[in-house]
Amino acid sequence: MERPFYAQLHLHTSESSRCGRSTAAEMMRACKDAGYSLVVVTDHFFNANINCDFSLPWPQQVDCLMKGYWAAKAEGERLGLTVLFGWETNNGGPEVLTYGLGRDYLLAHPDIAQWPLEEYLARVKAAGGFCCHAHPFREAYYIVPFQPQPQLFEAFEVFNNHHAPENRIWDQKALAMAQKYHLIQLAGCDAHRAQEVTGGAVKLPWPVSDMPGLIAALRSRKTEVIPHL
Repeated sequence: MERPFYAQLHLHTSESSRCGRSTAAEMMRACKDAGYSLVVVTDHFFNANINCDFSLPWPQQVDCLMKGYWAAKAEGERLGLTVLFGWETNNGGPEVLTYGLGRDYLLAHPDIAQWPLEEYLARVKAAGGFCCHAHPFREAYYIVPFQPQPQLFEAFEVFNNHHAPENRIWDQKALAMAQKYHLIQLAGCDAHRAQEVTGGAVKLPWPVSDMPGLIAALRSRKTEVIPHL
């Protein structure tokens, strides 16, 4: 019987996210032990909780964002774990997981963190990227109140393992809205510590080794949300 192909699409590292509590290497070892085959590192973006000195030139700021990914990729290669690059923006309330774009795109768009949500989503998609609305109904001191706009998104994160049991209503609302608007349903651990990686997995319909393959698998609508490994 073929081994299930599990992906983790939402986690942070202490190298690039100020709120990260485990290093990229620690995160990747935990993901490997948990049974993942692929991980996307989604550290916080320039408009969020990034671990970066904004007085640095733009290319060095981009390197700050990618530092956790690079460390994770190196450890993933040692472990036999596929590690891909993404990020999590904060677009004035909505937080967006972004996949499929890389360093060259960031270097060419130093104003990207200031794009309004609708413009951001359109430009990322036009460039070949894929966006998922992270935890659409989360309430927190750092999130400006907003109304989710499902018509703008391809995907909703319908299970976020970082939510406490008493806040699972946020996931339930996200799932209901995703079903209503026929959105792709994804999950994430949103881990900031290595011990948090086992929840919020996505089972992919086939093995994936690169970002185009991951986006194709997500758009196939044959993925499965796995609350806990």
